[in-house]
Amino acid sequence: MKSLRALLAIMFLLPLLGAAPAGAVVTLEVAVQGLAGEQLQNVLNVLSIEKRKDHPLLTPGLILRLHARAPDEIRRALEPFGYYKPVIETDITQEEELWSAVYRVDPGPPVSVSAADLEIKGPGAEDPVLATALEQFPLREGEILVHRAYEDGKRSLLSAARRQGYLDADFVESSVQVSTEKNTAEIMLHLDSGPRYKFGGVTFHQDFLDEEYLAGFVTIREGEEYTLDALLDLQQALSDTRQFRRAEVIAPREKAVELTVPVEVTLTPGPAQRYSIGVGYGTDTGARGKLGWEHRRINRRVHRVRTDLLLSEVEQSLAVRYVVPLARPQTDHLDYTAAWFRENVEDIDSETLMVGISRTRLRGRVQETVFLNLLEEDFTIGSDSEVTALLIPGVSWSRLVTDDPIRTGRGYRATLEVKGASRDLVSDVSFAQARFHIKGILGLGAWGRLITRAELGGTHVDRFSELPASQRFFAGGDQSVRGYDYKSLGPADETGEIVGGENILVGSVEFEVYLSEKWSAAAFIDTGNAMDDFSGSLEQGVGVGVRWRTLVGPIRLDLANAVSEDSRPWRVHLNIGPDL
Repeated sequence: MKSLRALLAIMFLLPLLGAAPAGAVVTLEVAVQGLAGEQLQNVLNVLSIEKRKDHPLLTPGLILRLHARAPDEIRRALEPFGYYKPVIETDITQEEELWSAVYRVDPGPPVSVSAADLEIKGPGAEDPVLATALEQFPLREGEILVHRAYEDGKRSLLSAARRQGYLDADFVESSVQVSTEKNTAEIMLHLDSGPRYKFGGVTFHQDFLDEEYLAGFVTIREGEEYTLDALLDLQQALSDTRQFRRAEVIAPREKAVELTVPVEVTLTPGPAQRYSIGVGYGTDTGARGKLGWEHRRINRRVHRVRTDLLLSEVEQSLAVRYVVPLARPQTDHLDYTAAWFRENVEDIDSETLMVGISRTRLRGRVQETVFLNLLEEDFTIGSDSEVTALLIPGVSWSRLVTDDPIRTGRGYRATLEVKGASRDLVSDVSFAQARFHIKGILGLGAWGRLITRAELGGTHVDRFSELPASQRFFAGGDQSVRGYDYKSLGPADETGEIVGGENILVGSVEFEVYLSEKWSAAAFIDTGNAMDDFSGSLEQGVGVGVRWRTLVGPIRLDLANAVSEDSRPWRVHLNIGPDL
């Protein structure tokens, strides 16, 4: 035991034999030359002398030992990038207590792939999804051997197999043979897919919602082939309802029976009530605020009610909506609405009471809403002052396609609405109206976007003077023709006051150029007007703007010139929210 203790003491003291004199502080500088980027960073991460250069117990002896290890460490650090024969020159100098270690590295020629034997065996060999994944394997003959690319390719291929339902898939051959003499590598990668699994029944683990309501979200059918995307789609659909604090959808492999995997959904209820408050500003509305209350789960069938109070300088409204989910609750619902609206802008003063019922459902990829609204509107516009009652049946179709609802790079939204009223059915005035609006965004690579929009609408009415302000067309404002005030464009009466038109035609083209991750600049031209017939003149506005991208959509600040006005005034437009 005494001999062992002595030996341990000597081993402990050995590093101190080369120690600096008492009181001296040894410092060390390390430089690696000839490398850059990921190669340099990986070398620095591996080098022991780099990692310990600031160690408080650094000694000359320790420096020399770490320096001796450096060449082997550099070689190992370069191998993942395909460099197996680097030429390394080392140099270490000392000036008093300052030590300098320099490593000049020539990585040499990279190893290239001379052969890539890639194969899928089993039933998955005929699966087009797996065939595509195999074609996308990142290393092929003639390419530089990058080990990270090889590992990424393996993970992607195995992931594709399991996403497609080949839950037992695994590699039966997986190797990379490197010949440092020939500077080549041979890859062998054989995946045995194993059998493809199918979905069993869907079971919900929860006790607060009606099972029939939940069944409306299920698009997975028992006996169909397993895909992970189907599970993720179900989970996303449930999460989008905001009913649940947590929605977990799994298909546990260990519970499979004869290649059939049950689907289990575990739901944790979220808060039933939600309150919201918001403030903002827009040049169309001025300062504005919003208060909202929603009860998301009145009963087990998930009927819900929402109340919104909106206040701005030109518009005020109070609306209550009761929503009843239908067979496909994600897209189909029945709405009962009661609302009060007040508008006072330019030459328009109106107050409206409305009750209505609507049914929304998805037809293919188009959202259809059929509605019936009963309203009474007390309005003064120009020299017209009326109280008009209308029973308005109508239907609208809408389609939204977007790569990102908040930061849209490409996509479009199109809406067509047709509605009307008849004196023979409750209403004080007969009219028929159609309105079409489309906005499209085209990505222009890494430097910007092209944004276009158009609006076309027409009305047939027996007595226009009795048509309420809410059913007339106006142009001008942030979302119409910029450079002009909100609802300031349209036919005027004999006193010059804008009274709105039976028709509308508006178009816009905007180029946006990215300046940074969050900032961009825009130039635009808008044209359009509300008119009694389509032979009326179209007003034009041109301008420039800046955009600042936020979590709730871009903030748009525009400076627009009313080209068609004699004085050609400039107006500022501010708008916040998603593009589509």
